[in-house]
Amino acid sequence: MYPMKLSPVYKEYLWGGRELERLYGKSGEGLCTAESWELCCHPDGQNKIVNGRFKRQFLSDIVKEFPEYVSPDFKPEDKFPILIKFIDAKKNLSIQVHPSDETALRERGEEGKAEMWYVVSAKPRAFLYYGLNRMISREELEKKIQDGTVCEVLNKVEVHAGDVFFIHPGTIHAIGAGAVIAEIQQNSNTTFRVYDYLRKDKDGNYRELQVERAIDVIDRTPVIPSQVFDNNEVRLKSGSLRRLFECDYFSVLRIQVDNGKIKFWCDRSSFHSLLVVSGNGFLEHAGKRYDFQAGDSMFIPAGFGEYYIHGTNEILMSKL
Repeated sequence: MYPMKLSPVYKEYLWGGRELERLYGKSGEGLCTAESWELCCHPDGQNKIVNGRFKRQFLSDIVKEFPEYVSPDFKPEDKFPILIKFIDAKKNLSIQVHPSDETALRERGEEGKAEMWYVVSAKPRAFLYYGLNRMISREELEKKIQDGTVCEVLNKVEVHAGDVFFIHPGTIHAIGAGAVIAEIQQNSNTTFRVYDYLRKDKDGNYRELQVERAIDVIDRTPVIPSQVFDNNEVRLKSGSLRRLFECDYFSVLRIQVDNGKIKFWCDRSSFHSLLVVSGNGFLEHAGKRYDFQAGDSMFIPAGFGEYYIHGTNEILMSKL
C-alpha cells in the first residue's frame, strides 16, 4: 500500500486553452487542452498509475482487485464514486444542465452529476452562469433558448481565485471565459447542452444540443448564487486547513502548507485524493518520501494510516 501518482487524461474541446500547460505543464496532442482528468475510473477516461508496484496499470483495475482501497463497502463490481478534473475555459462553456441520479440512470445508465468548483485562477471579469435569476415558465425558457437570449435570465457571477461553488443537479450553469477550475464531481459524464453560442466544431458542424431533455430537468425556480465553503479555517503552526464542502457524494478539504509539515490520517472509511493546486513538496509515510509538484494527483488507499505533507503548497483533499 502506497501513494499512487496518477497520469492525467486530456480532453480537447473548442473552448479550451493553454492555461493548464502554463500552470502545470499539462497539454494534449492538439492546440488546446480544455480538461485534464486527474482522478478518473470512467469509460470516457482512465488514469494509469505512474509509480511503484502498480506502475502502468489502470487505477480502475487496482480498485477492483483491492476494493478495500476505496472504502469498506466498495465491491469489485461497483462504480468508482467520484471524478476530479482541471478545467481551462479560454472561451465560454456551453450553457448546460446535469440531471439527477434518477433521470441519468434511466436515460444514460449512470449516475447524475453533482459537482463542486474550486476557482484556481481567474482573469479580470471572469465569471460563471449559475441558475436562473427569476421564475420562468417552460414555454418562455424554451423561447429564450431558441432565440439565443437565454443568458438574460441567468445569474452572472464574477469569480476570483479561491472561490467555491456547488452546482446541484438541475441547476442551469456554465463556466465563463478566463477561469481555471478544479472540479470534484460524481463519477458521471452526463450533460444536457442547452445553448452553445452558434459555435461550430472543427468539421464545421454546429455542436449537438439536448434542449428538450434539458428543459425537462432544469429547475426553473430562481437561484441566489452563493459560495459554499466553511469559514471555519483552522490555523496550524505550519499552515492551515479549511473544509470547502461536504455532501452525500464527497467532502473536500483545502490544505495549505507553509514551509513546514502537517500530519494526516487516512483511516479505513475512505481513500484520500490529493490534487496539488500550487507549490511542491513531498509526502512522508513510514520513513519513505514521495515527491510531488503543482498539478500532480495522488490516490491514497483507505487504511493507509499516518502520513505527513511537507513543503510549501496548496492541496485539495477529496474523500467520501
